[in-house]
Amino acid sequence: MRWKWIKWSLGIFVVLTIALIITVYAVLSSYDFNSLKPKIAKAVKEATGRELSLAGDIELDIGLFPSLVLEDVSFQNAPWGSRPDLAKIRRFEIQVALLPLITGNIEVNRLILIEPDILIETDKAGNSNVEFENTKKVPPLETEEGAPAKEIKLPSLAFKEVRIEKIRITYKDGPTGESHSMKLESLTTGAADMDTPISLVLKGSYNENPFEVKGTLGPIAALTDTERPWPLKLKAKAGGATVTADGSIMDPMNGKGISLAVTVEGRSVSDIAKLVNAAGLPDIGPFTAGFKVSDPAVKTYKISDLRITLKANKLEGSMEISLAGEKPSLKAVLSSRRLDLRPFLSKDEGKGDRKRVSAPAAVKKEKLFPDDPLPLEALNRADADVKFKAMEILLPRLALKDLNVHAFIGNGRFTVKTLKAVIGGGNLDARLDLLPQGETVAMTTAMKITGLDLGRMLKELDAGDIIEGNLEVELDLNGRGGSIAGLMAGLNGKTIVIMGKGSINNKYIDMLGSGLSSGLFRVLNPLKEKNEYSEFNCIVSGFDIKNGLANVAALVFDTNAMSVVGDGRINLRSEELDLGLRPSPKKGIDTGIMGKLNLSLGELARPLKLAGTLADPSLTVDPGQTAITLGKAVGGVVLFGPVGIAAALAVESPDDENPCLKAIEAAKKGVKVSGGKKPEKKKGAVEGIGDKLKGLFGK
Repeated sequence: MRWKWIKWSLGIFVVLTIALIITVYAVLSSYDFNSLKPKIAKAVKEATGRELSLAGDIELDIGLFPSLVLEDVSFQNAPWGSRPDLAKIRRFEIQVALLPLITGNIEVNRLILIEPDILIETDKAGNSNVEFENTKKVPPLETEEGAPAKEIKLPSLAFKEVRIEKIRITYKDGPTGESHSMKLESLTTGAADMDTPISLVLKGSYNENPFEVKGTLGPIAALTDTERPWPLKLKAKAGGATVTADGSIMDPMNGKGISLAVTVEGRSVSDIAKLVNAAGLPDIGPFTAGFKVSDPAVKTYKISDLRITLKANKLEGSMEISLAGEKPSLKAVLSSRRLDLRPFLSKDEGKGDRKRVSAPAAVKKEKLFPDDPLPLEALNRADADVKFKAMEILLPRLALKDLNVHAFIGNGRFTVKTLKAVIGGGNLDARLDLLPQGETVAMTTAMKITGLDLGRMLKELDAGDIIEGNLEVELDLNGRGGSIAGLMAGLNGKTIVIMGKGSINNKYIDMLGSGLSSGLFRVLNPLKEKNEYSEFNCIVSGFDIKNGLANVAALVFDTNAMSVVGDGRINLRSEELDLGLRPSPKKGIDTGIMGKLNLSLGELARPLKLAGTLADPSLTVDPGQTAITLGKAVGGVVLFGPVGIAAALAVESPDDENPCLKAIEAAKKGVKVSGGKKPEKKKGAVEGIGDKLKGLFGK
């Protein structure tokens, strides 16, 4: 009887349970879940201060695998946003297992998002649209003083399948106006349980450039377990390059305990540049890179064992970036055995090693110095301390060896403390300091080059036989301005360029254009125009600069046949040239005609005027100076015979003082070259002939 009662009791219990389930199912199936929309929207509004719109129906399927379906969901953007919605989703579907819910675990069989469209943006002040206003404050948990807060234990959570289709994520930067867009055709991920690694397959495009990512992430259970590392192993392909990341993170929820090894291999840096809208880099072949990423301190990230190889270029070193202060700071120590930057800086992109220097493009510019505002605000965005050494570095016009650079950016100030190198067998020593002052910057710079063998350096650049000779340069400049043009307009200081005995290939003079080259051929090589080279004894240039006006202290070009002395100034404000060049044939030129001279009067004395602008110079004959000089020449013939021509025209005194030594002394002292002793001027025939010749030129 007792067993019969138990049997009936169990039967009644089962029937009641089934009836209860059927009743619940019937109630849930007949319940209008759309009536919950106002409550859901109100809860979201209180939590974020934004509106949540559920335009479609809410569907709930009851069974062993209940599923919830929402359609046409949108979430309001910030009031200042560029569009009404921050996020839109055409369809949201989630299906969970019923039995695990009874035990307090969540097992998601399927999570599907169709066409989510997300916009992340900032305004001009840098405020983000994902900064929400919490209108309903949640009171903090109260604990006894000194008692640790109770650990919140999350329910077990497993995603067997997560699929997102046709997702679009857009980022707009308000301060810069830049916009970046990422489209995901598909994203599939999932894990069998809490302790199983998560698989990931992703395909999409960034700024219209396709990419794909495959790999595995650590299990969900390890996300909150700071005692064991959360591993990850990913491989991404984009722009013809493959990036792999292998390592672990101890605390992935807070981004701490990072230990990753990253490698990059690609076919061309130009393809990679397109991904970040930096097109224009040359295609010079494949590249490889490898480094390790760690976080030695709070908000501090270190890149170590950096190795980059690009053709024959190699760069190594380490960097440390700190985000813990008011603004980011960077410390870097880099080195290279060889860096050839010519393909990146030259106009002839991606054509391999340049064997010779090409002629400048014949494109006339109105101004040489740009008047675009200097990016001074960039100096205040971060601090930096960078050390760089290179055994060899090649630039379009320079070949440097044993380069040592130490530069700082601190409190908006940029300083190159050390810049030393061996150049053409000589030494380079320079420094630079930029101190922002409002919208302008105060600049001081100094540079000294000694013992530079130009021929040797050009051979190192594989640039051909352009010019031979030793060069010395000294610059000491300071100024203030808000642009390059502004700095030049207020420039002060001095420049000295001294080149000893050497030669220049005549075909490179021709690159200056017909107007300049025709005049220079006669000046540089008046007796043997068809020679391949023009030899010279010295080239000396010295300018004294005050408030943007560069006055000639010394400007001399001396050859065995001719001495050329320049005078005048360059207006760095307007970029106008006002330089006079006075060629003077030397005494004792052995020709057998007219004593020791073999030049017609027109060729013998053709003072030139370098005018125009720095961007568009012009070299012409100065009619007034020519007439005066010809008059002196004829007078010299009358008074002193053929030798008198040289005496009348020469800048130097009859006792053959060295023009190079005088010019160097003048350049260093900042005092103009003296004309020395001049032949005694005679009246009568000299003046008469001179006046007649002046008339030929309209004077």
